[in-house]
Amino acid sequence: MITSLTRRAFTGASVGLAFAAGRPGLAIAAPSIAVLAIDADPPTLNPALSTDYATGDVGAKIFEGLIWLDRTYNPQPSLATQWQYAPDGTGWHFTLRDGVTWHDGKPFSADDVVFTFNEVLARFHPRTSGVLRAIGARVEAPDARTVQFTLAKGYAPFLVQMSVFDAPILPRHIYANTDILANPANQMPVGTGPFRFTNWTRGAAIHVQRNPAWWGDAAGLDEIVFQIVPQPANRSAGLETGEIDAVVDFYLPKPDEPRLMQEPNLQFRRGINIPAVYFLAFNTKRPAFARKASRQAVACAIDRDRLVRQVMRGLARPGYGAFGDGFKWLLDDADSYKRKYPLDPAQARQLLAQAGYDGKSVSLVYDAARPQLRATAQIVQDNLRAIGMPVELAPLERAVEMDRVFAKHDFDLTLQSYFSAGDPAIGYHRMYLTQIGDKALTNCTGFSDPDVDRQLAEAAIAPDRDHRAEIYRRLQVVLNEQLPSLVLFDEETVDFASRKLTGLWPAIDARDQWGGVRFAAN
Repeated sequence: MITSLTRRAFTGASVGLAFAAGRPGLAIAAPSIAVLAIDADPPTLNPALSTDYATGDVGAKIFEGLIWLDRTYNPQPSLATQWQYAPDGTGWHFTLRDGVTWHDGKPFSADDVVFTFNEVLARFHPRTSGVLRAIGARVEAPDARTVQFTLAKGYAPFLVQMSVFDAPILPRHIYANTDILANPANQMPVGTGPFRFTNWTRGAAIHVQRNPAWWGDAAGLDEIVFQIVPQPANRSAGLETGEIDAVVDFYLPKPDEPRLMQEPNLQFRRGINIPAVYFLAFNTKRPAFARKASRQAVACAIDRDRLVRQVMRGLARPGYGAFGDGFKWLLDDADSYKRKYPLDPAQARQLLAQAGYDGKSVSLVYDAARPQLRATAQIVQDNLRAIGMPVELAPLERAVEMDRVFAKHDFDLTLQSYFSAGDPAIGYHRMYLTQIGDKALTNCTGFSDPDVDRQLAEAAIAPDRDHRAEIYRRLQVVLNEQLPSLVLFDEETVDFASRKLTGLWPAIDARDQWGGVRFAAN
């Protein structure tokens, strides 16, 4: 079923070695190895350079942020044990944890934090770099256990963004005075977390083992194997057969999830998730979608309710507007997609004619390993064919897809998904901000509006949520009209694991806080 080594094979090999090393007749307990399925090789194992989902999945076991977020978004201590802030939000003071070492034995200090923010996150992180520029952050270390952030402007979700997914702390002694993007540690990472990297067999598996020097209680698992399983159906089948111990929702076909929820050997967590949107991005520099009328035509043609029914099996909500519907405090029903773009193929054809569409086929690029994207692409193709727009599907391996979309901008349409990371300023602003350069997983549409940029910056720093809501509602009027991207649906997640595992999912993000996971005693 699964072509590369399974947990059974790994365990068997480990037991044999352990027994041979021991005295004859002495039984040695088999190591506890959890197999987690991912869909493809990550582009990097450094989560400071990419928000790729698999990069974050592996990276969250190896690296740590200053804090982590529990299931109700409350920040909890990680590399920082305490924090204080100025009333206006322009100053943050973090006290760092004592006794932390990197996986290579070097001591962790405030210099690592300062270096990470100033030299890596501010330059390369797809979400955090723009925020740090917008708020004018200055990061300093008064001493080895203190980090001081001074902001030119307050920033409402600042603390939320200090987790491993947006601010993973890197070792200065490995990255300083190197080409950050080409550093070998991006493929062989050194972190401070509960697990340390051991090896990566491309196309097969990534291995991490318990970090015996971790500052926390010893990790409950000896090893985690990230099994690379390209076929979505095989990930579901692996859960059912027990060859795979856990799979987060991102990697699973939605049609399989109702069946998996009935499987007695599995446990699941439903509905506790960070808001996330799946969207169709238009290349506004291509003739087919240079005019907003053609983009609006697509919005009138795509059956968003059908996507929820057939692609997501009801585990989603139809696209609401530019920022989805996950943050109820910023919504305005008067300008929602439901009112503005009801399903209307006749109107779609009129809008295409108004835009001067020439009838040529358009390309739709997406990640071939994502079952939700593949099924969505087929429905989009069917819907657009019905209004006279032929669509050529271009399913690609993830690294190739990212290069084609975000670096080369060689597409007409592309399917993408973004997690909000707990606040629209963290996860969704990058959909619409003017993009300078070719940065992965940021605005690929070519859309640029200085007034939108200004209002997004204002929404990010406004301390009062009611004021932020007013700004976001104004923005939705503009973005729902200009439509550089069309939100197709908001996702509802269901994460699955074997009932043999305990200590799962203490964090809002199912990929985080695996140090406390273990196999239940027999």
